[in-house]
Amino acid sequence: MAATLGLTLCSNSASIDVVGAMIFWRVILGIGVGGDYPISSIITSEFATLRWRGAMMSSVFASQGFGQFTAALVSFICTVGFKNSIQVNTCDAACQTSLDKSWRIIYGFGAVPAIFALYFRLTIPETIRYTLDVERDAQYAAADAERYTNGKYGSAKRGTLPYLRDQGGPPKGSFHDFIRHFRKWKNGKVLLGTAGSWFFMDIAFVRRLFSSTSDIAVRTRFEYFHHPGSYRV
Repeated sequence: MAATLGLTLCSNSASIDVVGAMIFWRVILGIGVGGDYPISSIITSEFATLRWRGAMMSSVFASQGFGQFTAALVSFICTVGFKNSIQVNTCDAACQTSLDKSWRIIYGFGAVPAIFALYFRLTIPETIRYTLDVERDAQYAAADAERYTNGKYGSAKRGTLPYLRDQGGPPKGSFHDFIRHFRKWKNGKVLLGTAGSWFFMDIAFVRRLFSSTSDIAVRTRFEYFHHPGSYRV
């Protein structure tokens, strides 16, 4: 959200170019999205049952498509709202102001879903699988499960229950265990199929960014700041 806000407030000045400022905030935004991207799928898969895990994972990645559709919709609304100003042969002061408002609205609207995501991040409890397999605390795993099934938000308050270490749980995995497990073809093909389909799906989504509203906003912004008088619509 902070990076999105920084993007919408970027402007040209004598000391710093708008392109450099945009690159800085886009890198910060990319780090944040790159960290949240796998966490969302992990949390979903750990909460889901075996029967519905595939469907819930698909719904997580389908959000990318909904996000691109929403970006296109916001761009369309901005275009319709400012059509009287931008339907000109040469972009005058009113046209430049409309374009400047448009790309800031398009970028700024991206912070709206992040607000809801932040709320769920702060209220969702730690997954029971993580509490059992990593923290090895069966007492809090049971308390979190009971709190979640009763419709309450957040994890059970730490420090109120005695620590009960799960002595009978499986040992912690290591990199050697990973190699030994996935070098068998029956296990490796599952990893290869999952990673491969994820990889090609990302190629399809990222490729669309070059012709998406985000790229149009970047090109419009560059032309607006560097050639304001000669920009033609």
